[in-house]
Amino acid sequence: MSVQMTTGSITAQDGIRLHTVSWIPDSPRAGVVLVHGYGEHSGRYTHVAEALAGRGYAVFAIDHRAHGRSGGEPRALMPPFDIITADLDQFVRGVKAQHTLPRWFILGHSMGGLITWGYAVRHPDVFDGLISSGAAINADANVPAALVTIANLLDRVAPALALVDAAPLAELASNPEIAPAFAADPLNYKGKMRVRTGVSINNEAKFVRSHLHEVTRPALLLYGEDDRIVNPSGSKLAYEQIRSTDKRIIGYPGMKHEIMNERDRAVVLNDILAWLDAHA
Repeated sequence: MSVQMTTGSITAQDGIRLHTVSWIPDSPRAGVVLVHGYGEHSGRYTHVAEALAGRGYAVFAIDHRAHGRSGGEPRALMPPFDIITADLDQFVRGVKAQHTLPRWFILGHSMGGLITWGYAVRHPDVFDGLISSGAAINADANVPAALVTIANLLDRVAPALALVDAAPLAELASNPEIAPAFAADPLNYKGKMRVRTGVSINNEAKFVRSHLHEVTRPALLLYGEDDRIVNPSGSKLAYEQIRSTDKRIIGYPGMKHEIMNERDRAVVLNDILAWLDAHA
């Protein structure tokens, strides 16, 4: 099966240029929108997209503003997630208008998993099912209350301030290749998390938690049991709270945060493909 990879861009409502990429096989059976996490970019999911496209799924991805090849300065400054969701919605509706496919799914990792759930709450009828990997639904679970208070105060006067150290790269995955590859990639952000980014993520996590009961679409929730970057309790909470009668949760022993980059990532990708095949 041949797969055509195409890059492009869209212009957000406020003029920011957003990088896009697609992997489209011959006669695709369904569409999948990939949503990357904090500090990274869609290119880190090429192997995932190629695996899905090889099974007949058309895959579409966007670099969030201030990430990867998209515009926006300073880098990795995330505004309130209403704006991020609007960017994604503009992209999604554009690709759906261009590609008439019988089923559409969304797959998000980490902060992208949080965006995925926030999108599902705001736009419940756009996707036929959702998959999240290490979703940051309890993003504030490991953040001291004093730091949250300080960040909320600083957000009013210095939102771009780089304040909080990022998690050690070694915690991304037990696969020893991942940390050095992340560090060497110039499109990844490796500095401290900016004040507004942290505030925006925490606010979105609270919003999503308060609306999980509204989600009724089929869902697959995945996480690494040794994840020390994003608390797995968020995925477990989502599984408990959503009202979907078609839901599954899988925790992977020995895997850290980036389960799709682990040494046994084939197991994860096979679980994703099996779920998609059953729902497409």
